[in-house]
Amino acid sequence: MRLFRWGVAAAATGVSVLAMLPGTAQAAPTTSASVKPTCSLGEITGSGNGSGQPISTRAGQNLVTHTTVRNAKSAPLSGVFFDYQMAAPSNHKGAAPTVWWKFNGGSWHHLIMTWHPATKASTAQWVGGDAVLGNLPGNTTRKLEMTVDYPSGATQGFYPGTLLAGAKTCGYQLLGAIPVTTAYEPR
Repeated sequence: MRLFRWGVAAAATGVSVLAMLPGTAQAAPTTSASVKPTCSLGEITGSGNGSGQPISTRAGQNLVTHTTVRNAKSAPLSGVFFDYQMAAPSNHKGAAPTVWWKFNGGSWHHLIMTWHPATKASTAQWVGGDAVLGNLPGNTTRKLEMTVDYPSGATQGFYPGTLLAGAKTCGYQLLGAIPVTTAYEPR
């Protein structure tokens, strides 16, 4: 669950850059330096579904969301991954949603969701572990498909979800946040 470690890793990366030898830090850029990632928020973007979220009207209904994942810069990113978090309606736990995903037409992967109760600093949420997408060449867009099923006993309401994206190339720096939202409104 790298999303909780991004801030700490960014601070550690900053320290390591400052600790570089002066000759190394001031070396003339090479050809490959022009294609290095900037490792900043906005490097990974996506379409999300914030304005058109699917709504489940019965337990076990398979909701499908389609979003894009785009490397917005020219530098390739290796080891692209995401963590998915869903805020729980009214901070109530209920039964865990079942989440599956596939990237660019690949195979389906189960994303196990773990409950994180509300704190003074954050709302209650379901958080998925690391999902590794692979490499993303510069200026390319790929398709991410996700399914969400709400079982009987899930809390009714709107589940604002966010894909938090990063890449091994950039350590644990947050590179993008893409909305992938669903709702559970049984009738």
